[in-house]
Amino acid sequence: MALYLSPARAAADTGVHGPYQRLSPADPAMRRTLGWRLALLATLLVGCGFDVSRDQPFAPPDLYRAWWAKTEACSGLSGDYDQVRWEVVPGPSFPCSSGTCAGHWQSDHTIWIAGDYVQNEMVVRHEMLHELIGRAGHPDPPFGQGCHLTWASWAGSDT
Repeated sequence: MALYLSPARAAADTGVHGPYQRLSPADPAMRRTLGWRLALLATLLVGCGFDVSRDQPFAPPDLYRAWWAKTEACSGLSGDYDQVRWEVVPGPSFPCSSGTCAGHWQSDHTIWIAGDYVQNEMVVRHEMLHELIGRAGHPDPPFGQGCHLTWASWAGSDT
């Protein structure tokens, strides 16, 4: 692995003047430069994660089990309802990677629901369907066709 520094940086970090200087991984300047770049990368990666403030654990109402069964039926999939960890975020929405959300699913079996939507069948079942398919995105089917669990396809609790 080689890291090239500009002449000014090479002079400042290594005391060597002249054209670009090649540093070996054992050089202190290489370790310093690599260290701060790795720290910056780690910070950026952590910043890309989903982190909702103000969320609170939530004991879902019994009605959610009936909604889970309906979601299994329309999708043809089955899953473990009891492994889902529910969180509620007070208010009508919360920030998420796609902008502003009423609900959000994460692969560690966590579902967040905005407080104003905890009784909204479509929002809750939409996130349940993510849990059942085990991924983000909205493949059709089961979203839209099979399970009408998008804002555009929801026609009421008949699906």
